[in-house]
Amino acid sequence: MPGYQTYQAEDFLTDDSFIAWVYRSDETAVAFWSDWMALAHPNRAEALLAKDILEALKLPDEGLTETTLDHETGQIMHRIRQAPAGRQMPVFRWFWYAAAALLLLFGAGWLEWQLHFKNPLATSVWPVVQPREGMVEQVNRTGKPVQVRLPDGSTVRLQPNSRIQHVAGFGQSVRAVILTGEAFFEVVPNPKVPFLVYARDVVTRVVGTSFTVKANDENPQVTVAVRTGRVTVYSRKELEQQRNVEKPEVTGVVLTPNQQVVFNAKEAVFRKELVEKPVQISQNAQPVSFDFEDKPISDVFRRIEDTYQIDIVYNESLLQKCTLTASLTGLSLYEQLRLISKSLEGSYEVTDGKILILATGCGE
Repeated sequence: MPGYQTYQAEDFLTDDSFIAWVYRSDETAVAFWSDWMALAHPNRAEALLAKDILEALKLPDEGLTETTLDHETGQIMHRIRQAPAGRQMPVFRWFWYAAAALLLLFGAGWLEWQLHFKNPLATSVWPVVQPREGMVEQVNRTGKPVQVRLPDGSTVRLQPNSRIQHVAGFGQSVRAVILTGEAFFEVVPNPKVPFLVYARDVVTRVVGTSFTVKANDENPQVTVAVRTGRVTVYSRKELEQQRNVEKPEVTGVVLTPNQQVVFNAKEAVFRKELVEKPVQISQNAQPVSFDFEDKPISDVFRRIEDTYQIDIVYNESLLQKCTLTASLTGLSLYEQLRLISKSLEGSYEVTDGKILILATGCGE
């Protein structure tokens, strides 16, 4: 049996058994590769990349004239001839690049990022559009955040040494970006076309909201923090494993304002928590007062919940007689919770993105 665990994408592209599995032309190959792909092989992503290329190359017979085929072939050969001079390119890699070029010409420009076809000019702050290659890349090489506007009207505050990439037709049938580094997104709502952010091992899906994604190379963790709205965060590996299942069951972590999730790739687990500095989610322009005079503690907690859009869990029957007289205006959320807990002779914990109040009551 070949050493498939050491295969790169171009190796899979020239393997007869692998090709037979992709095109469902051999039952034995289908059975073998279905089992092989179900395992966590270190090069599974390479196999998925090769599978995408082969599936894209399975072009429809209708509408493909000889003139069109000659034109596309010419484009492919032109692209291959642009390979860096002085490098000896193996035959199988020529085929790989040809397949990728053809795939790009048929509208799947996102593969550009996977295959590292990058224009040296695409290193400035502003986008460089390359229609034939189908990709737009935006890189912030300055020392301060840069505001980027996407074709659908959404905005991205790109942090230094960060980059985003998306297909040139962004916003038409898909809104997906690939992020390296850190960025704050403000997404224009569009229920028909969800917004996806791919950041290393994590995929964030939203309809319209604002949130931050951190996926820096020097940090093994990926963090997604929500400012407004609601997002769902998935493991990219789980999505890949489920995408060929007839009825996929993919569970994600749902985040609401002031919540964040930290994904540890090594352990493949999500940790849901509150953001480091929760902010007030204003419903109107009026400032919220946290000055209380003999106020029932349930009203105090309700005001905090409404202002920060977070959940506070406590024993209502035990604390029903508790009241609060204090001025908490201008204090951070955690300072407010500390003073409230002290007045109740209790404490608080943050668990799964919620606040848990630990107190036994206030007596008569």
